Amino acid sequence: MTIDPIAVWSSFLASPQAPKTAMSPLELDGYLTGVVVTPQADPILPSVWMARLWGDDEPIFGDDTQINAVLGAVVAHYNLLIRDIDRSLKRMEADRTIDYRPLFVAGDEKPSHEAVRAWARGFWKAMTLAPATWSGLVEDERTKVVLEPFIGFFDLDAPHADERPSDLDGLLDAEAALVPRMILILRKLARIREAAGRRPAPILPREKVGRNDPCPCRSGKKYKRCCAGA
Repeated sequence: MTIDPIAVWSSFLASPQAPKTAMSPLELDGYLTGVVVTPQADPILPSVWMARLWGDDEPIFGDDTQINAVLGAVVAHYNLLIRDIDRSLKRMEADRTIDYRPLFVAGDEKPSHEAVRAWARGFWKAMTLAPATWSGLVEDERTKVVLEPFIGFFDLDAPHADERPSDLDGLLDAEAALVPRMILILRKLARIREAAGRRPAPILPREKVGRNDPCPCRSGKKYKRCCAGA
């Protein structure tokens, strides 16, 4: 029988061992999604992101069985996210279909703004694990548009009533609908940067090399198609 990781996490939250500051199921899904799609060469290590699951307090597990069950559920959900996001990314690249559904989406119903905000709180916490990476995306004109649908759901300073647009609910509905697409785009960017990080450092020539000459790194390619374009 397949165990639902979110059900295991929810059951733990209802137990006396769970700290009150632990993430809700929606926050957990947003948090782990943020970890998966953080676009940098080195993925965020489990030893780093697991430490933030509990908030300010530490859990008091009853025994090793409970520890293994709860942490195993978190890892299982993390792995399911990678699988589902990558599958949906492949589908998007093949025929532009967006079929990924974050946890705040229930069937064909329009998600409540409160549910999206809870999910976004978790995503924001993942962003704080790699502030330089996310700041770089915001500051780059080419990539900041990817984050715009998330911003309205972050717990930032709320505008005064007279500063709120009259069609705010409609705007938030539209942004929530864009979040799945942006998750896939961020995952694609993350995979590109991870692949670039695994490339060996180019061997810089000691003397000038023509663009059509063999690359000094001995890849067998022309310089212009190898290290010159790195």
